Parts: sequence; structure tokens; C-alpha cells
Amino acid sequence: MSILVTGGTGALGFHILSNLSGTNHDLFSFSNEQPQPWQKVEGVEYLTGDLLNYKEVYEVVQKVQPTHVYHLASQSSVGLSYKKPYETLNINLLGTQTLLEAVQQVTPKAKVMLLSSSEIYGRDDRQLTYLHKEEDRPNPLTPYATSKACMELLGNQFHNAHGLHVVAVRPFHFTGPHHSRRFAIPSITYQLVKIKYYGAEPVIYSGSLDVSRDVVDVRDVARGMIQVLNTAESGEIYNICSGKSYTLRELVDMLVDIAGISVDFRFDPGYERSNDIPLLIGDPTKINNLGWKPMVSIEDSLTDLFNEMVVRRRTELKMGMGQDLRL
Repeated sequence: MSILVTGGTGALGFHILSNLSGTNHDLFSFSNEQPQPWQKVEGVEYLTGDLLNYKEVYEVVQKVQPTHVYHLASQSSVGLSYKKPYETLNINLLGTQTLLEAVQQVTPKAKVMLLSSSEIYGRDDRQLTYLHKEEDRPNPLTPYATSKACMELLGNQFHNAHGLHVVAVRPFHFTGPHHSRRFAIPSITYQLVKIKYYGAEPVIYSGSLDVSRDVVDVRDVARGMIQVLNTAESGEIYNICSGKSYTLRELVDMLVDIAGISVDFRFDPGYERSNDIPLLIGDPTKINNLGWKPMVSIEDSLTDLFNEMVVRRRTELKMGMGQDLRL
């Protein structure tokens, strides 16, 4: 088997490739930049290029001849999608078009997974404890969510029109080791690391801590994605979630306990998102029926994130990266 992971230098890509490392599979990552040391997985060939350049993508697919494709590459920040809506739609929709067209031309029997998002569900008028199901109508509120809903339709088009094996997953909130500091929990974790080990002011800056999210460890999400691609029928969509939620405040309190320090909290409007969804919980029944369930507790997930962030920061300093940090 030959496996191609677009966006393989991100947290999900790292853990998917780590899960598959040591097998007899040929592993390839395709991203727009080479990985940093903490992003590398042994045995993976890292390729770089532009997802929007059809010639480059076609050449990568021709070289790799993938039997399985995990399409993770995207503009994945909800906040940034407000500032760069055209770029978000361009990468997330047209980048997917480029990849699917290349796969359909070169390796039409390959299995392809599209990484969607629970954000496509948007707000719901039903009771606050409602668990979103895969058949719920998308109701996107942000350019990011809209781009992912459109990407799902595009995948369905290639499934229907060309017989391409395409499945999609909608992870709810996830975190854990190697997660990018562009997201809330890793950003707060990084602030705690600076406070504990580097003498930073004992103040955490954040947006609202009162939103609630269904949270799963990134390693469980990666494992679920592998299981879905290997076993699901073409055209199917799966939530990856736990069916229960935590407030961001609860998660931050756990992190503060893990760090073992005292901090103050200050609201920073720069972290605030308009149209934020107050509560987002998923129904895991469909993926549970494939035999998947979360294995890593949220306490272990946050502990591992904190410890990995300490190592990541030390590596950055050894490399002379200072404050000019790769996210």
C-alpha cells in the first residue's frame, strides 16, 4: 500500500503517519513546507508543493501512486477565515478539486478521505444538549465552515460522477500533543509553559472561556480516521466525537493544575470570535458501530500536550528560533 497524507506536518497528519509508521506501507506527506523536527515521523518521505497548482499535485500523485489518501491540507483556522475568506475558500474547496481530479486521473481506485469539521453544523434551535447527527442539515456560520460544507459536496460529486471512493469525517474539537498554537487550548498551554519555565508574566490571555465543546484526543481522531478510510463505504460521512462536552474554562483549569502554577486570566478581544457557537456536541453512534471509541482521557490528553509543548519550546530555542515561532 502507498499512503499519501496532504497536510502531513500538522497534528492530525503527524499522528496518522505515526500510527502507520513501522508497517510495510510506503508513506508520503505533501505540504507547502518542510517539517520541523517535532513534526517528522521516521520512514515518511516529505514532499512539498502548492495544492492549488494542478501540475505539481498531479506529479505528486503520479510519483506516489497512492492506494489511500488522507486529505488534511486546508486553511483550518475559523478566526483567520473571517480575515481571509477568499483564501479559505480557495484552499479548502479548489485545493480539494485539484487533488480529487489528479487522483481520479492517475489512481482512480484509490480510497480518499476528506477532513471536514463539526463547525458545519453551526447553531441549532433545538435543546442545548442536542447531539448532532451526520444526517443533520449543514448550517455554516463562518467562511471556514462554508468551505468545509462545500468540500463535502465536491467529494460527493466525485463519488457520484466518477465512482471515486470518497469518505468524509467531521471531527469535533480535538487537542493533544503536536497541536498547533493557532488554536485555543495549545495557545493557552504555550502561555503556561512560558510562565512556568521562562519567567513570563503569570497572566493568561484568552477569549471567552464559557463555550462548550465535545473534545477528543488528537490520537483518537487519527485512529478513527484510519478506521473509517479502511472500512467505510464510499460516500459515507462520520462524526468523530465523544458525545459529551467540556467548557473551555474546565479544560483551562485542568491545564493550570497540570502546570502546577497560579495564574490570573484576562480577556483579550483579539481571541474573540464573532458568531461563536456556545455548545457543540456530536452523536458518536455511527463511528461507534465501526468499533471506534475514544481511548485517551482528556486529562491524559492535556498532560501529554503540556509535556510535548515543553519539549517543542526547548527545541525551538536550540534552533535559535526565539520569538519568531513556527505555528
